[in-house]
Amino acid sequence: MPKAATVMKINRKSALAAVCATSLVALSACGSDGDTPGSGSGLKGQQLVYVNFGGDSLTAAKTAWLDPFMKETGVSVATDSPSDPAKVKAMVAANNTTWDVIDLDAGSGAVGCGTLYEKRSAEVDTSHIDPRYMSDECGVPIMVQTLALVYNTEKFGDNPPTKITDFMDTARFPGKRITLNYAVGGLEGMLLADGVPGDQLFPLDLDRAKAAVQRLGDDLSLQSTLAQQGESLESGDFAMCFCYVGRAALNAQRGAKVDVVWDAAYSAWDALYAIKGSKSPEAQQALLNYIAQPDAQARFTEELPYGPTTPESKPDVAADLEAWLPQNNESKMGTPAFYDAEWWKANTDKAFAAWTEMTAG
Repeated sequence: MPKAATVMKINRKSALAAVCATSLVALSACGSDGDTPGSGSGLKGQQLVYVNFGGDSLTAAKTAWLDPFMKETGVSVATDSPSDPAKVKAMVAANNTTWDVIDLDAGSGAVGCGTLYEKRSAEVDTSHIDPRYMSDECGVPIMVQTLALVYNTEKFGDNPPTKITDFMDTARFPGKRITLNYAVGGLEGMLLADGVPGDQLFPLDLDRAKAAVQRLGDDLSLQSTLAQQGESLESGDFAMCFCYVGRAALNAQRGAKVDVVWDAAYSAWDALYAIKGSKSPEAQQALLNYIAQPDAQARFTEELPYGPTTPESKPDVAADLEAWLPQNNESKMGTPAFYDAEWWKANTDKAFAAWTEMTAG
């Protein structure tokens, strides 16, 4: 499994030269014929719908990727959220694909590689991506995310939680616990909070996760979107959260009274997938190629402090976000935990069904 990525460097230099050498969508920008960037690619007028988990991530994707991609290529890109593998499956089965490119955890995407998602075109250059994150033939890894215990500083005063297992201690630390209603991250969070060491997390013990969910009972609130989770952090309507740290950093920037416990922080990565049945397959692959480049991933990290999957990226991160960067807090993590893409690829259906059953009602 991958170790935590060290990706942030200050004073980003442009990687346009590397992009021009490899990028399908930037070929005309590198030429000398004076054409409008992207005009020679034949993509102008094609339409895409880009889908991710919503909230700050969708805003960051639009600013860092989609808006400049549209400007360079003439492709029109609409957005939707949240990502939903079940909806993709229904679309493809009905031969009615209305989404085109989707951001998913790598395991969920790998399960549908070749059936729900197109294999990457040879024109998609993934040479800049760390090979540790290349877990199937369809996805383009786009970000490394860390989840950890985030707590409400106004509720606990001088006696805040200090370790991941405090998430389960509702007697000492009363109040609402929140997490995203999604099996990936949700299951790992329950097991880490229940005391499973990070280096023994996989294979996931689904029965133990169920027991942890049941033990929390009404103290656990599952939230349908990450935007809803951010609203809770900013309103103060929670005690603890097993949260995406990059998003919590932006909530703190907007005034949320929150801090993070780095003990047993959990890191995973997302990838982009081209959904089968698209009416704009060339534009699908062009967008994947565009986002696979170091400069594009650096821009995303500047908007939302997740790690790029491209080691060459040199994002210039705002000073008030640096304290939230995982690589600046490795000494506080104890035994960190990492996503096992192979386990998730083999067990996705089983694990999602178990999560739905254990959280129902």
